Amino acid sequence: MVTIIKAALFLDFDNFFSGLMSADPTSAMELAKSPSRWLHKLRTRYSDGDERRWLVLRCYMNPAGSLPDPGKPGERVYFSKLRPFFTQAGVEVVDCPALTKGSKNGADIRIVIDVMTALSSNTRYDEFVLASADADFTPLLQVLRADDRRITVIATSSTATAYESLADRFLDEQDIFELSSMDPETDAEINDDQTARELDGHTPPTVDLGSVLKTETGYDEFAREVRSIYSKANDPINLARLSSDLKAASGAGLEDGTWYGARTFVRALQMLELPNAQFSQYHLWDPTRHIEPLASMSAPRPALPATVMHFSEVTGMPTLSSSHWPVVFETLATYAAMHVFNFTEASKWSRDQVAGQGLEIPRRAFSFVVRACRDGGANLNADPSPDAAAIARAFFISVLRQAELAGLEVDESEKQELAAWLHCDSGES
Repeated sequence: MVTIIKAALFLDFDNFFSGLMSADPTSAMELAKSPSRWLHKLRTRYSDGDERRWLVLRCYMNPAGSLPDPGKPGERVYFSKLRPFFTQAGVEVVDCPALTKGSKNGADIRIVIDVMTALSSNTRYDEFVLASADADFTPLLQVLRADDRRITVIATSSTATAYESLADRFLDEQDIFELSSMDPETDAEINDDQTARELDGHTPPTVDLGSVLKTETGYDEFAREVRSIYSKANDPINLARLSSDLKAASGAGLEDGTWYGARTFVRALQMLELPNAQFSQYHLWDPTRHIEPLASMSAPRPALPATVMHFSEVTGMPTLSSSHWPVVFETLATYAAMHVFNFTEASKWSRDQVAGQGLEIPRRAFSFVVRACRDGGANLNADPSPDAAAIARAFFISVLRQAELAGLEVDESEKQELAAWLHCDSGES
C-alpha cells in the first residue's frame, strides 16, 4: 500500500543552479528548462516506496541574478530567462533581489520564514525538501528534526557534513541530473536503494504488473532478449551492464523509463520468472550454474587506517581500499580525455569500465571524486582535461579543505598518511 506524503519543497535557485552549472553546464541548462520533469519524478523517487504530494512548490530567485555562459564567452545566463519554465511547471517563484549593492539576495531569510510558517500551519507537512547547499540552514533542519518531520536535502555543491547528516535523505547534483534524464538505464539506477530494500524482503507497492507488462509495446522482444542472455551466461550478469545493453533493443517501455510499467529494472526482470534467478543490488545469477558473486555477499568495507577512516567520517570520502584509488583517478582521466564531459555519464562510464576489469567500485565513488576535483582545481570539464596525477592532487586538496571546514585539525603527518593512501603527491597543501 503506497502512503501519500504531504510534502513542501523550498528551492534556493541561485545556490541550486550555480552548483549545477559548475558540475555540468549543458545538463544544468536542460534541467532548468524542464523542472516539471524532475519534480514529477521526485514524487515517487527517493521516497522509501511512498509517494509525495506537493502541497508547496516554491522557488526563491534573484530576478537580476546571472552566471557566465560557459558556451558563449563574454555572455551571461540570466536567471530571469529561466523563470517562466518554473512558473509553467506550477512552481511559485518568489523574487528575492539583493537588498543592498553587492550583497547576497534575501532568499535564505525568506526560506527560513516560510518554512517556520509552514511548520506551524494547520496542515501538517510530513516532509520538507530543501534544495540548497548553504549550511547556514543547519539550525533550521535541527528545528524540523525536533518536530519529527522528514527532511530531504538537495545540495548541488559541496556542503558541511553536519548539514548533510541532519537529512533523512540527501541528494546531490548527480541525483538531480538523473531525475531530469530521459535515459532508461539512469531511471533504473535511481531506484538502487528501493531495489535493495525489495531484495531484503520489504514489500513493494502493490501493482498488477503482469497485465501492465503484457500490454507494453516491445515487451515481448525485451523478454526474449533477457531470457536469451540469461540462459547463455557463463557467469553472474552485471545488472548495470545488462540494462545498458538492452537499450539497443528498446521499445516504448524503455524509452519512457518505466521498464514496461515495473518502475525499476530489477522488478521488470523478476516478472520474467527466470529459472532459479537470484538477485543482488548489482548482479543476476543462477546458483545452479554460477558461483555467487562476491559483491552480492555482505562483505565488510575495507579496513582503513584510523587516520584515513577519520577523514572519511568527517568528509564523506568513499571508503575504498588504497589500491583502488589510482584506478579511480586513471579511469576518470581516460573518460575526460575521450568524451565531451557529462556529469552523469562520467560516473556511469567509469563504473562500467572498472567492472569490466573485475572491480566493484561504486558509482558514487566516481561522482564524489568528480565533485571534489571541481573544488580542488582540476575540473574534468577543462580543456585540456586533467591527467590522473592532477585529479589525484585535486581530490587530496578538496578532502583537506572539507576536513578543515568541518573543524578537523590536521597535522603534517596525517596529510602525508592520506596522500600515501591515495597514491598522490601531497605537495604544498
